[in-house]
Amino acid sequence: MGDYVYNLLTQHHSVRRFKDQPLPESDVQHIVEAGQAASTSSYLQTYSVIGIDDLQVKESLKEVSGQPYVEENGYLFVFVMDYYRHSVMDDERQEDLEEAFGSTENLLVGSIDVALLAQNMAVTAEDMGYGIVYLGSLRNDVARVKEILDLPDYTFPLFGMAVGVPADNENGSPKPRLPFEAVFHKNKYIHDKTQHRQLLRRYDQTVSDYYRQRTNGERTETWSNQVINFMSTKQRLDMLDELNKSGFVKK
Repeated sequence: MGDYVYNLLTQHHSVRRFKDQPLPESDVQHIVEAGQAASTSSYLQTYSVIGIDDLQVKESLKEVSGQPYVEENGYLFVFVMDYYRHSVMDDERQEDLEEAFGSTENLLVGSIDVALLAQNMAVTAEDMGYGIVYLGSLRNDVARVKEILDLPDYTFPLFGMAVGVPADNENGSPKPRLPFEAVFHKNKYIHDKTQHRQLLRRYDQTVSDYYRQRTNGERTETWSNQVINFMSTKQRLDMLDELNKSGFVKK
């Protein structure tokens, strides 16, 4: 058994600096087709991918995101949970699927489908020598993103992905992940808070050491502090309202 895929996956890191080198359309199609090969719940294929190479569109999305690499990349993808084509089918069949589109279960189905598609695309792009970075920041203003991309009802922009040839001064490296023992529970969930605290303390030290080494001591925060600060300040409380407007989470 070879370790090629394992080694590729474990070397992943987000790339935020790209050369000014666009992706050929043949590479774009190759990456998207690999994404489509991912598993999809009940064969629903509840996704669409918006490929963006227009600089004006990138600039508009950068205003939403606030991140320069939304514009400065080789290619930009936006991943959309998509039940619109299913609604088109329903126009002819008249099965009144609006209730299905609006169910919480189908929100989960659609989101998972998109995530599986996107991760296949990310790994394929990295295998081709490109770097990638996911862009959850496009949810800073979902209504504006829907307007920019002209998204219809029963669609929702979940996140983006910038892809490109890493810049020569791109110096990222894989961030340490939680210990195996913290995420793997055999047969049943481990509730022991003492064990969780011990693992978190160990991991906090690992992350702090990583940042200290990467920044020559300028950054030393722990994972716990980083997570608490993020989750207490960046909540995007308009998500439910925006999902409702798009035809989702009606029950």
